[in-house]
Amino acid sequence: MLKRILLISFLTFFAQTNLFSQAKQRKADLHFSKLEYYSAAPIYEELAEKAIYNKGKFNWENVRKAAYSNKAVFQFNKAKYYFSKLHETNRLTELDFVEYIDLLRTVGNYETADLLLTDANGVYPRNNFVQLLKDKNSKFDFLLTDSATYYINALAINSDVGDFCPAFYEKGIIYMSKAKNAGFLNTRYGWDNSFFINMLYSSYDADSTLNNGKVVKDAFFSRAHDGPVSFTKEGTKMVITKNTLEKKNGNDVVVLAIYFSEKLNGEWSELKPFAHNNPTYNVGHACFSADGNRIYFASDQPGGAGGADLYYSDFSGGSWTSPTNLGSNVNTDQDDLFPYVTDKSLYFSSKGHFGIGGLDVFYTDLGLNGKINNLGYPINTSFDDFGIIAMPDGKNGFLSSNRGDFIDRIYEWERKDPIVNFEGNLFAEYIPIEAIPNHWVVMTDETAGTKDTLVVDSLGQFSSSLIFKHIYSFHSEKEFFQLKESLFITTANCVKDSTLRGDLYLIPTTIMVSLKVVEKGTNNIIPYAKTTIKGLTAKMDTILTTDKEGIVTIRVDRNSDYAVQATKRGYMDDNTQFQTDNYGDKVIQLTLQLPLIKKGDKFKLENIFYDYNKYTLRPESAESLDRLAVFILENKLRVELASHTDARGKAPSNQVLSQNRAQSCVDYLIKKGVPKAWIVAKGYGEAQLINQCKDGVTCSESDHQANRRTEIKIL
Repeated sequence: MLKRILLISFLTFFAQTNLFSQAKQRKADLHFSKLEYYSAAPIYEELAEKAIYNKGKFNWENVRKAAYSNKAVFQFNKAKYYFSKLHETNRLTELDFVEYIDLLRTVGNYETADLLLTDANGVYPRNNFVQLLKDKNSKFDFLLTDSATYYINALAINSDVGDFCPAFYEKGIIYMSKAKNAGFLNTRYGWDNSFFINMLYSSYDADSTLNNGKVVKDAFFSRAHDGPVSFTKEGTKMVITKNTLEKKNGNDVVVLAIYFSEKLNGEWSELKPFAHNNPTYNVGHACFSADGNRIYFASDQPGGAGGADLYYSDFSGGSWTSPTNLGSNVNTDQDDLFPYVTDKSLYFSSKGHFGIGGLDVFYTDLGLNGKINNLGYPINTSFDDFGIIAMPDGKNGFLSSNRGDFIDRIYEWERKDPIVNFEGNLFAEYIPIEAIPNHWVVMTDETAGTKDTLVVDSLGQFSSSLIFKHIYSFHSEKEFFQLKESLFITTANCVKDSTLRGDLYLIPTTIMVSLKVVEKGTNNIIPYAKTTIKGLTAKMDTILTTDKEGIVTIRVDRNSDYAVQATKRGYMDDNTQFQTDNYGDKVIQLTLQLPLIKKGDKFKLENIFYDYNKYTLRPESAESLDRLAVFILENKLRVELASHTDARGKAPSNQVLSQNRAQSCVDYLIKKGVPKAWIVAKGYGEAQLINQCKDGVTCSESDHQANRRTEIKIL
């Protein structure tokens, strides 16, 4: 009986405990569904411990919600603990990985975040956020580098309980604050147990100091959250974000919506809803364009990239056009929020673009696919930085940040144009490249339309100061060179004091040829030899005499073909050809070797042409015979000029043909002044073949051609 009573008592206690636990679960889930994280967090913590210490027999979703609830109220150490338990038990979802990495980066724990990033990339390699951090982590140190361009200070009007999202208004700013409980009921916001957000106006004193803010109590005030707010340049139109209570799946849900008001006779008109508000998704954070005819805003409406995207709508024909998504260049699969525009730039905050941590502030030039620029430190930190506004010139303004202690404050910022210098080198594109000293470079300010001539020093270096957000081009000219390409530099992307660098290259159009003439066999120098350099690509003939060292130099064009010949009394000629498109050096070194003239020496006379089966010289043979005449006369030589044929045809006919051809050459030389007694014509026909191509042997045309030759023999 006692055992039965104890069993009944235990079962009763278990049932009561289970019912009590279920009640807690329902209460926590209700708070969570209403975004009341301040109340939900401690209940989920209690429920989460049961799952952790009972090895997974309880609901692990409570561990996840304990992590998310604590992250929402900035209890990051607790949130990190619960995320780590999900990680240890391999329960992190794709979204959990993103939120956990974001948390770690927000508190500056980048080393652990990078380790987690490696795990996430292995499990979810296609996740855009994970891939972005992985691909751009090498640029992280650059974002953290303190920018000398921006100066930032917290405003004295901050309440230290939450002030954010300033907007220019009249002679001061309107901003959002949790510092005032302006409602007649002492209600608090369930998200973080703070007062509901209200708008405060702070005007400037005579010394340009902002006065403490006062609650704005116009038609757009409510007991729920108000703001952010934006005004047109004239301050006569307003767009405001307000919380609205809607029904979803039978439950009350809070949805952001946009409303407009207009100032008439000094009073703000009744709020009018934006035509494209929707009870099923959020539309908020709106701001006017510079001309007031467009609004930019954030929305998590279907069809976006993910999270909240940025959109715009134009006021046309008395109504607002359907929202247009700003596209994948701006929007990411994370939240992109708090847009603000000047005449030329769009500012916004995002977790999806590569940043330091939390929400970072970015800007881009208005237009299609402008570069997205992270403003870097100190504008951005590992905390949430958002709600930036800027003067039209983009040189100063305000922003919000919860840096340091997770309390939102308003900061005043100022941007001074960075000091930008340029350093460059002027090179000649030899192999290897070579500096061009003591020259000049023309720098053109393409933005201002001005030019300046920069002096190149003895090391080939030049430098100049540049103007921020200007485009420059650099070029130079030099005799015997051509510019490879102009150099273009923009200073628009300089986010701090910078020294930009670039080089100009001049391609040499000529090359020096150094020709040395020596005696063949001994390599003894032959001074005062006559050299002829002939252009084969571009027609030219230059005759030069070597110096006492047997050397002559000449400048010739690159990318051309040349023939060079050297002659000297008492020596046989030598010649060669060369190309200048294969040289990256400054000088081509060539050597011609002249053999001493000896009795019995033979050499082939090139470029002697006849018509087929005839012995009349063709005109193109004259050049070669002219050189031979000079050679014979200068050296007072007696020579035999021999003509040879191939083996095709009958031998007697070939003999007669070769004799006639030899005589034709001799007759020409005699006309050129060679004494008749100094030269003998000899036709050998096919008697002295130099290869196997005799009668009955099949040979190629080139082999037959080798036998058809004219030779000179020294007698």
